[in-house]
Amino acid sequence: MLATFSDGSAAVTRTTAGAGVVLTFGVDLWYTICRIQQGYPVRGDGTPSSDGTAPIDDDILKAEDGMALDLEEDRAMPPGEPDLPPDYTHTYPPPSAVPIFDQPHADWWRSLLLQALWQAAGHTGAGMAWLDYWPAGIDAIAHMSHDADGNDPADGRAALEAFAAAGVKVTWHQVYPGGYGQEVLAEITDAGHEQSLHYNAMADSDLAHWGWPQLRGQYAWAQAISGREDIVSNKNHYTRWEGWTEFYTWCERVGIQIDSSRGPSKQGTIGFPFGTAHVSFPLRPAGHDDTFHDVLNLPLHTQDLAWAGHISVRDVILDAAQDQHGVAHFLFHGPHLRKRPLTTQACVEVAEAARERGMPWWTAEEINTWERTRRDVHVRVQRVQEGWKVLAHTPRAVPGAALILALPESVQPDSEDARVRTVQRHGHPFVELGVDLPVGHSSWLLRP
Repeated sequence: MLATFSDGSAAVTRTTAGAGVVLTFGVDLWYTICRIQQGYPVRGDGTPSSDGTAPIDDDILKAEDGMALDLEEDRAMPPGEPDLPPDYTHTYPPPSAVPIFDQPHADWWRSLLLQALWQAAGHTGAGMAWLDYWPAGIDAIAHMSHDADGNDPADGRAALEAFAAAGVKVTWHQVYPGGYGQEVLAEITDAGHEQSLHYNAMADSDLAHWGWPQLRGQYAWAQAISGREDIVSNKNHYTRWEGWTEFYTWCERVGIQIDSSRGPSKQGTIGFPFGTAHVSFPLRPAGHDDTFHDVLNLPLHTQDLAWAGHISVRDVILDAAQDQHGVAHFLFHGPHLRKRPLTTQACVEVAEAARERGMPWWTAEEINTWERTRRDVHVRVQRVQEGWKVLAHTPRAVPGAALILALPESVQPDSEDARVRTVQRHGHPFVELGVDLPVGHSSWLLRP
């Protein structure tokens, strides 16, 4: 047995079968991972938590209403924080720390599967090689986004100042109707921020309600005001959501390639309500020719530190994202950056905290480009007389790639253009080979 349930029964077993290995899991692993990440179809309000920290029954359909994780069983207080006061009320800023989804449960299940597969491969002597989640030398990344709620130019400029002080290029979600005006919009582009869509389905204008025609109209509006034709990312206003994956089909039709709508709107759902720090392609419903939607899901973890989210959640999110080699996503709003000095301070401090951990800040567009590029790379390793030959093929060049190899830590490349270091991925030691991958086939020799 490799793992047991709390009652002592077998959860994961491994047995040999001839020259092979058989792994048995006591759960439907793929279903569990997918269900946690994608939740259930949203048809009505979800059930709120009994402690009052997650009042999701607000007559607004949103991503949390379809959570598969349990508000009573799957949350915990941030480390070092006292128990929830009996008189807690859901107000802003939070009067105290509250229970949050502190663990990326889907990522833990995926990690368990990977560990079991790697152990089995090692048992059989099979070679292992894969392209790491991020470029060489980077174990995890951070992402900062901004919702342009209210479209007040003063809020926009306050956000520009805060992000400049933080030294972060953000994904800036522009919300219909109105807009900041051309002067502020130009400043956003000139500062290097990504122009994105903040799809509004809050029924406060003719176009602002749920549906394909509305998304199509708002996408065209965002193109017009931003001056950018290829808007690739979106985040829904108030994390609005209906149905299961229908929204992804609309994104595919207009050209949105990455979406970050699935995250918390309440203090008690902050953290990992969909159990992941990783980007992923959502599974389509049964009966479709294509297995996955061609839209990346970028998880959202908290909004407006020191206003919508208690400051104690910051390191919980950073720790878990770094541990799982994923993305830590922090969202801010201009009105709070202008009016609330503690939120501006938290924005600057979280930026530095991530950098101190070696986590660079990427925009949604950068994450999308990297993830789609890395999935087209094929890597394998061969045993040769001189040591090991690593072979790679990619249709697009990948500078700074990290090839992860199950080889002895002492190996050295027979090339000055390659770098090696030892890394841990999901509890397993590997050698990282840092190289620039040209288009087509390439290879490197590693000597013992």
